[in-house]
Amino acid sequence: MKHWIRLALLALAGTAALALAGTALATPKLIIGGKLGLGESGAVVQVTEAKDDAAPAKISIYVPSGYSINGSATAGTKVGTTTGTVFSRDANIPLPLSGDVVAVPPTTNAPGCDPVPHLAVWNLALAVAGNSINLPVHVDQTAGAEAAFGAYKLVVCLGPDDVPVGTPGRSPNGARLLDATFTVDNVFTAAPGDTVWKAITTPWAGGAPNPAGTVETRALVSNGVITLNARVTNKKKRVVRATGKVTQSGAAVAGAQVSLLLNGKSRFRLRSSGAGAYSIVLRKSGKKTTTTFQARTTVAERDATTTGCASPSLPNVPCVNATISSFTAVSRKIRIRL
Repeated sequence: MKHWIRLALLALAGTAALALAGTALATPKLIIGGKLGLGESGAVVQVTEAKDDAAPAKISIYVPSGYSINGSATAGTKVGTTTGTVFSRDANIPLPLSGDVVAVPPTTNAPGCDPVPHLAVWNLALAVAGNSINLPVHVDQTAGAEAAFGAYKLVVCLGPDDVPVGTPGRSPNGARLLDATFTVDNVFTAAPGDTVWKAITTPWAGGAPNPAGTVETRALVSNGVITLNARVTNKKKRVVRATGKVTQSGAAVAGAQVSLLLNGKSRFRLRSSGAGAYSIVLRKSGKKTTTTFQARTTVAERDATTTGCASPSLPNVPCVNATISSFTAVSRKIRIRL
């Protein structure tokens, strides 16, 4: 393995700057990840807010058509976990939160949310600064005009933090959500192809919901692809050139870190260019053997607001942020004997 040496790295210079250019994401935002391929059942749902954003009163996350949800878990069954951060107005510090996601009776309702039976209710059983907080997530099938947003919706209602201590319904510790991630297993089954999740968030203002401040955020979920071509360019000098491209939804991914694996072990790292391409030239010494080449990349979620929010879903409700999902991709294997 050590007989392979790099002769030249042909990916375009300056890709590190391209990779960083899309990472400054506005808030609030919605991020969707996990095992969401065809027939898979895991999902990671993350919502974030900035400290200076208006605290959310109600968040409705719409699950795209084509997904199915298993809402049959019996009350008391753990279906996932949750982590996150809140900012305590009372203590003036950020506080971590964590806990389990537990199925509860479908008649469970949070104050401020629709008081009707639901397809399912998942309770985020949270521990924050030694306090226990229950935060129900209502799972409903959409109907009527709402069906255009998605097949299902996940609804969370939160208490205000900007009201005096002792006010009924005030959030514990005057807590304001900064970020929350919950992971559920054996619940979602995804459809093939690219999908768009949407969230409609209505904030608090002076202890009352503020419909005029409602915003839309989106998360685009798409599998990424990395290709690989490897060929001998000079048999006498035992030179191989490996090239490929990283794409997502058919679009180039700039600045992706690519690992070139030789016989299953990562040997060389390089970055994709602005066109998503990468290229490297290697020379081999030593005895004649067969080498297996494969490329792998892991790409974090990225900002996609410009294109993802081009057409808001509701009149007078701005789409303020869109992300595109993270992915890990591996190429085909190519065997070369030199």
